[in-house]
Amino acid sequence: MNFPSWHSLVIELTERKYYLLRLSAFILSAEDMHKKHLILYYYQAHLFFGILITLVIIITYVHMTKMAYAEPAPFPRQEVNSATHNIIQINGKSHTQTKATYNQPLDKSAIIQRVTYFSDGKTLNATLWMGGGIKHDPFMYGASIVAYGVLIDIDNNNATGKYGVDYQQEIQWNSQTKTWNSILFEYSSPTLFRTLDIRKNYTGFFKEDERYILLPLTLDSITSPTKFRATYYAVLIYNNNSKTILDLTSWINIPPEHFTLFTLPSPIIMSQGEQKDIGIQLKSSEDNTPQSADYSPAQTSGSVKVEFNPDKLNVSSFSITPAPFRITVSPDAQIGQYTIPVSLNISKGSIFPSKALINVANFSLPITANNYATGNANLTISIIEPPSLGQKIKDFWNTYGSPISLVGAGFAGAFSTYVFDHIRSRKESKR
Repeated sequence: MNFPSWHSLVIELTERKYYLLRLSAFILSAEDMHKKHLILYYYQAHLFFGILITLVIIITYVHMTKMAYAEPAPFPRQEVNSATHNIIQINGKSHTQTKATYNQPLDKSAIIQRVTYFSDGKTLNATLWMGGGIKHDPFMYGASIVAYGVLIDIDNNNATGKYGVDYQQEIQWNSQTKTWNSILFEYSSPTLFRTLDIRKNYTGFFKEDERYILLPLTLDSITSPTKFRATYYAVLIYNNNSKTILDLTSWINIPPEHFTLFTLPSPIIMSQGEQKDIGIQLKSSEDNTPQSADYSPAQTSGSVKVEFNPDKLNVSSFSITPAPFRITVSPDAQIGQYTIPVSLNISKGSIFPSKALINVANFSLPITANNYATGNANLTISIIEPPSLGQKIKDFWNTYGSPISLVGAGFAGAFSTYVFDHIRSRKESKR
């Protein structure tokens, strides 16, 4: 038997030791790499969640900030019709209201016929459509003051500001400066106010002899309210206060209010071939009721016919009182839900103390203003199949069963009493 020499054994052991050392080094390096990867993954995850949490905090803050400081919402062009012959004419000497005469050149330039307005969320752009042309130099026509403006109530509170007016923007011409100037006021009370902005030699808001006034209002100058009320006015004072003319609109809600039709019963469910009279109440998104409203249903013929005031009641319009409608469904009407558009002609009025506008010839009586606006609302009707004979009997019994049972029980009791009395009397007669 041959044994390896000690020299070869030493070489073999040395090679094995080197191999084990390399293997252990590889294992150690693999463990270090694994640890490094774990550390790297940890820092990456920590960074990711840190960024995610930061983004969540930022988004939440922005959302809460927008909720706390919501921006005014934009809305498309709207129009209100002011009562054309609703101006106030004041005698400058007696300080009393007189009948409008329209006998001087600028009188009709103080009559607001319509107001159109829209907003992009930053500026409320209004156009006042007047009854007469605007003059660059009113002094040539005997005027001492001409003013066009808007009153703003941002909190719907008559106890704040100047009789409820918190801001006033006015474009004014007077015989002293002989220029048009734009002024913005803020009111704390009827006697305390501050001037926020003055623009002298203000131009670009009208054209000579044209019958309109451009009256933009920057919303951030009045704290960018999301909801407020505005009323537009015109004032014309002739020399020596001989005559003053004042015209204004009623309060206009900004943004525009929406109207909904409420019915009783609600919802309206009708069968094929049925006719029903119902009352409809007009509701505003601003929790106020128009002074009056006229309705024009878009569908007055066809399978589902809707008529307003079918009995032609001697009432020109309805507001608090439910408006009468008659709905007629033809026997062959398609089963389903119908949405009937209804056009609205709405009248709204406001009463202002004259001092809430401007001091006009010591005149201090309430001023009534009216607006006429159009709107739309939908009337929803569900059409179902007519009830079967069994269902009719069941409905009839559910409605009249109790009274019939009560009457029947009374009749049976009375009849049984009569029978018993009759039998008793016969027995007594036989005896």
